Amino acid sequence: MKDIQIIELLFRRAEEAIACLAEKYGAMCQAIARRILWDERDSEECVNDTWVQTWNAIPPQRPAYLGGFVGRITRNLALDRLDYNHAQKRDSTLQETFWELSSSLPDPGDTVTDEMTFRDFLDRFLRRQSEEHRRYFLRRYWYGMSVREIAQACGVGEEKVKSALFRTRNKLRQAMEEEGIHV
Repeated sequence: MKDIQIIELLFRRAEEAIACLAEKYGAMCQAIARRILWDERDSEECVNDTWVQTWNAIPPQRPAYLGGFVGRITRNLALDRLDYNHAQKRDSTLQETFWELSSSLPDPGDTVTDEMTFRDFLDRFLRRQSEEHRRYFLRRYWYGMSVREIAQACGVGEEKVKSALFRTRNKLRQAMEEEGIHV
């Protein structure tokens, strides 16, 4: 079923919309949650919560890309669960990923940079990158894949992935400075 049809079902409040969402995007959402949480039960609960939040968000929202919409919900729920599960002890796998990127993110105290402005900026920035570098960046910082997993999935060496990520982070930092976004 096409995204527009699923969205229409959600607008009509037809319960079959949830089954359609689960059929089309369940595996993707499960993979996102599992990669962050590494726990099957937490991942399943996170995906089920994704369907509830999607049901509550549509309507009034009408996402242009339903896969990205439910993927973002799943990711945010999984990150919230990770914080809850590891309140005192941090998971080194995902924390390392966020630490890498932290020097290329806006200063949290920067009131000029709100979340939507930064999202728009990041979207424009990634569109200007090569497809290969964009793929590495998203797999590392959105899906939380390890450098080894990215290299294997893309059929390249780990050093190539590391180097590309390093260059992309530096370009991101430079582009932010040019836009006046404080790092």
